[in-house]
Amino acid sequence: MYSRALAGSVASLALLIAGPAFGQGTFGLTIENCSDYVARAMSQVQMASGCSVSGPSWSAEPADHAAWCKRASARERGREDEARRNALTTCRGDFGTVQIKSCNEYVARSRTQLELAQALSSSCTFDGMRWSSNVVQHMHWCNRTPVDRHATEDAARRRELASCAARPN
Repeated sequence: MYSRALAGSVASLALLIAGPAFGQGTFGLTIENCSDYVARAMSQVQMASGCSVSGPSWSAEPADHAAWCKRASARERGREDEARRNALTTCRGDFGTVQIKSCNEYVARSRTQLELAQALSSSCTFDGMRWSSNVVQHMHWCNRTPVDRHATEDAARRRELASCAARPN
């Protein structure tokens, strides 16, 4: 039983590490696969709770993002992802908790939040394990903690992001 659970965790980690098939090209981020694009989009849509955003880019339906992704180039996916990140860095949003359904979702959200932190002004400091770029650490933490703490930690990162975004440059 334990070995099956461990194997499942290892498989999930392998997907998280291999799944983000994106690269930094001369013209910005490219996102090579649709599963990574959809995971990023859904994470960003959830983080936009309380923001004044609208349009197809902010659809709460994964199928909408998947359908668009299949028609778009890797560079177009990267530009769409960047546009949503830019919108999130200017929105203070709602600091309440958002239900997180799985540790894979938790890790995807933490990765998106780290990318937002990196996009914000260098005058902000994001310290501690909550801002680690190591997805394996986030997955281990998620698997070892009670489910209600996942949403609380996510909300804490969103508060820090909003606090930094609200500062004048």
